[in-house]
Amino acid sequence: MKVGKIYLMLLVGVGMALASCGNSQNKKNESPVVDSDKDEHGCIASAGYIWSEVQKDCIRLWEKGVRMESVADKENTAYIVFAPDSLQVELFFSGDQPNEILDRRSLPGGDYAWNVEDDDTKNVRQENGRWTISQRGNLIYQQVDEIQ
Repeated sequence: MKVGKIYLMLLVGVGMALASCGNSQNKKNESPVVDSDKDEHGCIASAGYIWSEVQKDCIRLWEKGVRMESVADKENTAYIVFAPDSLQVELFFSGDQPNEILDRRSLPGGDYAWNVEDDDTKNVRQENGRWTISQRGNLIYQQVDEIQ
């Protein structure tokens, strides 16, 4: 009886080994694709990573950024991502709009705003505890309330 069990186990083991060899032989002619999902910075897009210039790292916007919603169209979103020293902020927009990097500037009241010395630039600031993005004095994005 013991010999029968040994032969049965041996047969199962040999069968599994042959099956696995067959699978590797079928894929032998395929060339493996290495790093096909990485961008020029090594960020893995399929895992949700994107390069942030101000963070100098691959980040997930929903983990590192503050989600903003367009005032005009709720479908359009933006994320603001601060540099580790908060001297710059990077704006990530939905759609084809390019990212923008803004510099921190002191306001007369002691607060800060992030913008570029240009009248057409966007301004990031915190108003009433919420982050906003405005342009030419018009509110264009505001922070989305977090769902509890």
